[in-house]
Amino acid sequence: MSYIIRPWATGDLKAIMRLIRDSAAFHKALDQLTTTPELLRKDGFEKDSTFGCLVAELPPEQKSKDGRTIVGYQFHYLSYCTWYGRILFGEDLYVVPEFRGKGIGTSLMNKVAKIALEKGCSEFRFICARWNQPAMDFYAKLGAVNVTIQDHWHLCHIEGAHVQKLAQQARK
Repeated sequence: MSYIIRPWATGDLKAIMRLIRDSAAFHKALDQLTTTPELLRKDGFEKDSTFGCLVAELPPEQKSKDGRTIVGYQFHYLSYCTWYGRILFGEDLYVVPEFRGKGIGTSLMNKVAKIALEKGCSEFRFICARWNQPAMDFYAKLGAVNVTIQDHWHLCHIEGAHVQKLAQQARK
């Protein structure tokens, strides 16, 4: 099987949106998905894009059972750690189940690691669902360390109305 890993293009938006929906369904969180193709276009392709995306693409003659040629993606963006400097944060890695175990996920991770080094990052960070043991095992094979267990760090977030409430209370 042959495939390429490349930066996404605007023509990939429909395929990427379909994969994002597949990923959300896999995580039993389809009802939480609010991203739109328009938002991805604005945030991913404008002058000050906030993220990058890699895609795994098959040649047309090797397309998936349901006709896909784009069978995986990896989103990433720059962040900063006050202790280590620049880091690349991986928001999402997804490969269509039919193509898992064929090296595509590893190839996406190899390419994003190269991007991290090119951008002067000291590390590549990402999150993984606690219940997704196959993904945890995959990342461990690549050298990932679960900092929740090792260093006792927890990822927290504030969302929706709570963000608005905090912003309203900001001093002028």
